[in-house]
Amino acid sequence: MIFGIIFLGMVAAFLFAISLIPQKSPLTRTLEELESRGMQRDSKAVQPFDKLFSKERRGRLLRKLMEAGWYTVTPAQMGARIVAFGCLGLIASIVLLAFIHASLIMTLGVGLMMGLGGAYLPFSSLERASEARKAQVQKTLPDFLDMVATTVQAGLSMNAALVYSIDAAPGALGDEIKATLSEIRLGRSRLEAMRGAAERLQQQQFSTTVTAITQAERLGSNISKVLNELAEDVRNQRIMLVEEHAAKLPVKMIFPMALFMLPAIFVVIFGALVANYFVK
Repeated sequence: MIFGIIFLGMVAAFLFAISLIPQKSPLTRTLEELESRGMQRDSKAVQPFDKLFSKERRGRLLRKLMEAGWYTVTPAQMGARIVAFGCLGLIASIVLLAFIHASLIMTLGVGLMMGLGGAYLPFSSLERASEARKAQVQKTLPDFLDMVATTVQAGLSMNAALVYSIDAAPGALGDEIKATLSEIRLGRSRLEAMRGAAERLQQQQFSTTVTAITQAERLGSNISKVLNELAEDVRNQRIMLVEEHAAKLPVKMIFPMALFMLPAIFVVIFGALVANYFVK
């Protein structure tokens, strides 16, 4: 058993270390592929884990990695992390059950659950990172749109306004705008580069912003006015989202109150009566 724990621990540590090796971002990889064709995306150590996913699931996972901003992580590395954390879950179950001397059926059941739970941790972390990134974009988007609208009204072109307004968009939105400007410098049109950023983020308000900018430029509308209206709309949506979360709080508080507060209240009310009954 000890040798098994040591072996699983070494395998988990090795795979986790490999999965942390950063791969090249899509933009860097494209530039290097123009210079040298046939470059491998993953190291040979993690390539076998790419077969854990079908082609369709690999595509979905790659899109999810882009949504989370994990551009240097590949599906093969995610497969290595799944196996590594699954091994860690098995190790934890073996160590735990070794102390309580559980039966074989219980050992297998707990080992299976903890192994599956450990294997699910990378997916859970990826989902949290994606949601946090979208929330960050929603938070910084109104100020960014206001800044772009103000600079456009001051007489700057749209590209110059984007460059000037990067400081108003820290975090994920700023990174995507920088990548968009880099693609524009390489010769890609602004609208195509912004559509690519919207596809990577998969954030509703940002996608709506890109669509509105595209329509405004095609129709010759006042783009600064469109941007101001978009900023106001995004702020209103944030307020509505906060109000929605606040309305859900009473429902979410029912279970904590039932599990923790009500038993304590019952003890305070009836505890003295029970104590007096036994004393008599």
